[in-house]
Amino acid sequence: METSTGGRGVEVAIAGGGIIGCAIAYELARRGVSVAVVERGQVGHEASGASAGIISPPSALDTPPEKARLTARSVLAYPAYIERLQEETGADSGWRMRGELTVALGEADRAELLRVADMQEGLGFQVEWLDGQAARELEPVLSEQVLGGALVREGGSLFSAQLTRAIAEAARRHGARIIEATPVLEVLTEGERGQVRGLRLSSGELPAGQVVLAAGAWTAGFGLQLGRPLPTVPVKGQMLAIAGAPLMPRRIIGRYGSGHLVPRPDGTVAVGATKEWVEFDKRLSPRNVAWSLELLRQVAPALLEGEIISLWAGLRPGSRDEQPLMGAVPGYQGLWVATGHFQTGIQLAVITAELMAGSIVAGASDPQLAPFSPARFQDAG
Repeated sequence: METSTGGRGVEVAIAGGGIIGCAIAYELARRGVSVAVVERGQVGHEASGASAGIISPPSALDTPPEKARLTARSVLAYPAYIERLQEETGADSGWRMRGELTVALGEADRAELLRVADMQEGLGFQVEWLDGQAARELEPVLSEQVLGGALVREGGSLFSAQLTRAIAEAARRHGARIIEATPVLEVLTEGERGQVRGLRLSSGELPAGQVVLAAGAWTAGFGLQLGRPLPTVPVKGQMLAIAGAPLMPRRIIGRYGSGHLVPRPDGTVAVGATKEWVEFDKRLSPRNVAWSLELLRQVAPALLEGEIISLWAGLRPGSRDEQPLMGAVPGYQGLWVATGHFQTGIQLAVITAELMAGSIVAGASDPQLAPFSPARFQDAG
């Protein structure tokens, strides 16, 4: 990995080395486009590294249909995507397709979860409804409070930081440049039409014909510089990892609408994650630990007999309307944005990269990105 520009220009420069930025770089490099990713710290160090790494279908009834369809395509593409990455890099991202069991603890949740299961089946997933007894027979760790659950066969999980680094390495092997420990200071433009000409970095200028802003929750700062609203906001998520409990889940277990338990290849279970709109604050909170422990008490109390071996927090990139920003930035030539995925960045990474790379090569946004265009914020300012 590089730490300076070396004075060489590229066709596309990407600001942000999370999973979205790296995945776009990988898709562009595979198509023969010269591309550089610039990351202020280390690749996959921020939200992408803090994620629970769940790859599963949409589970909220208010998910917009366009986003639900893209999420389904991305999730169903993951097994082949992981296989290709392993073939190209030899990296193990911890991918396991264990299945995901989302459980209901009350009658209202059960009714809604049944509707969610129907939605997921309509998107092409294999979903089985289990009553409380059947759910506990499948997962003995579950509490007696569980009234039933929806089992999605295609649910999987991975180590998101390892995946992001694997994608970056695959991109590099296809010719992409990965520049770490280098803050992006501004987007360089020229002329009345706002033609992009690259990025100004802490180490000098990186000439580029097109620029992609994929800096997660920090993308809003570029919008201020450019005079275009790109209203990303940081949403803190805190998690903990447990080891050594007398019973451990074999599958991903979610409480409908509130948190997950994720068994990982290292023998631990990740628990979380909380949601807090707290600006750029990653401090660990006892209140959030208590929230996670209450989740365990309600869903899988046997895990309370284990040991908390780690705590961490990350800042997810939310947006003003809680939907991603993807596509061309109005008022500029060659400027793109891909951010605001909130809790679905890992899930949507594959399809985001495919559609964004295709748009950049074609010079026009794919119609499937229209609902997520940053232009929707222009009138509001």
